[in-house]
Amino acid sequence: MGLEGIEIVLAAEETFGITISDADASRMQTPAELIVFIEHHVPTVYSPDCLTQHLFYRLRRGFRAAIPSLSVPFRPDTQLRDVISKDEWPIIWGDIRAAVGDTTWPHDILWPSWLRDGPKTVRQLIWHLVASLPVPAAGEPWSRERIEGEVRRILADVLNKKDFPLSAKFIGELGVR
Repeated sequence: MGLEGIEIVLAAEETFGITISDADASRMQTPAELIVFIEHHVPTVYSPDCLTQHLFYRLRRGFRAAIPSLSVPFRPDTQLRDVISKDEWPIIWGDIRAAVGDTTWPHDILWPSWLRDGPKTVRQLIWHLVASLPVPAAGEPWSRERIEGEVRRILADVLNKKDFPLSAKFIGELGVR
């Protein structure tokens, strides 16, 4: 296992308070397999509500409140640059956050550029919000979506990958050596 693989395992162990043996780590070939492993090693709770869907509708409502003349279709694959400009983003994000009224959402979200890594699409913004939610305290249950959100955050931090299918192979498709 290369350095990236070790970093992913260490970050998962630290985030979820679990131990992943070398043998288990070597068997995990995709993010989906890592998520299933984590689900079996932390307390989990079933959530009847889809967190990402809920966040999408709240974001859409916030965008419509902040930009009443929004003419671009608001979908998960919508590019943020098609909705708003870089210069307007900090003010509009503050308006969106205020319209939604969720104090757990980050005050600032960076605009993507070659020096900074911010969300480029509505989908990436949703996963950014999931990853910014408070992590359950030790012993408290995790939902599958929160586990997926943390795994996506870990892979974004280690591999700089944001949009990928959970079935993508670590070695090859995601660039882990």
